Amino acid sequence: MLSKAFHSHPSLLKARFVPFYLLFPLFSSVVFVLGMMLAKQAIDRGVSPWTGTFLANVWLALFWAGVAIVRGEIIPVEAWGDAALIGLLFVLGQLFTFLAFQFGDVSVATPVFGVKVLMVAAVTSLLAEINVPLNVWAAGALACVGIMLIQWSDGRAPANARTSRRGLTIILALSAAFCLSLFDVSLQEWVGSWNSFAFLPVMFGAAGVLSLVFLPKVDGPKRLYELKATKWMLGGTLLMAVQAMSMCYALAEFGDAPRVNIVYALRALWGVMLAWQLARTLGTNEATLGRAVMLRRLAGAVLLTVAVFAAIVA
Repeated sequence: MLSKAFHSHPSLLKARFVPFYLLFPLFSSVVFVLGMMLAKQAIDRGVSPWTGTFLANVWLALFWAGVAIVRGEIIPVEAWGDAALIGLLFVLGQLFTFLAFQFGDVSVATPVFGVKVLMVAAVTSLLAEINVPLNVWAAGALACVGIMLIQWSDGRAPANARTSRRGLTIILALSAAFCLSLFDVSLQEWVGSWNSFAFLPVMFGAAGVLSLVFLPKVDGPKRLYELKATKWMLGGTLLMAVQAMSMCYALAEFGDAPRVNIVYALRALWGVMLAWQLARTLGTNEATLGRAVMLRRLAGAVLLTVAVFAAIVA
């Protein structure tokens, strides 16, 4: 089914222009960073990351339930098992994402997610039995070099601040990247001949139901108000839901997970730039970073940009 999707879109493998559907991951890459910066404000005020995961999934479930009601169409019951399994991968990816931001800064955790570029290429090649073009592999490797530059320790913060939670942040971010890599490839593989507007409501409905297990750890409205975090968490999770809608639609409707994720990897660039620009306004740790750190992260961001063009134009 996946190979059929590739053959039906020859521009997926050879393109002399940028396919329009790559605008979806580009949009998601910006909105992801904005959403996580808002959610990070709430988490730093004491809100549980389980709350962020639950709310983001509830917004998605409600939106796609509305789509199903308006269209009056969902996939048949025999396909619900596949949709539920994909929904589980999404929930795990979301949970690890919010946990990573509990322990690390936006400008640290976000670039690590870029490893998802190579994970998607590898999973696509191994599980979906598709030969990923050489330029996509090269772009993924280049993107990883950029990620390493962005992730480079600043050397100025106290030793305990640099090391105490950095390892855990990286592990959680890599776990999120792995789960969402499997999610991306499974989504474009198993949607198959189903209409994406009929498949996604069931998938996100399953994700919403699975997220109910987080309720004992979810902060209620009263606690959010007491922590003065209501606007941050609601705004952040809504933006996270919007970017997920955009990414999932692109993957379900057009496939091409490797290049979609390379464009999505630009969130590493926005994660550095926006976190730096808004650091003083939001009072984040990025406000204390030195010039050398910014130059290294900027160099990594440039490599990521080159990787994007190498993958989508070659």
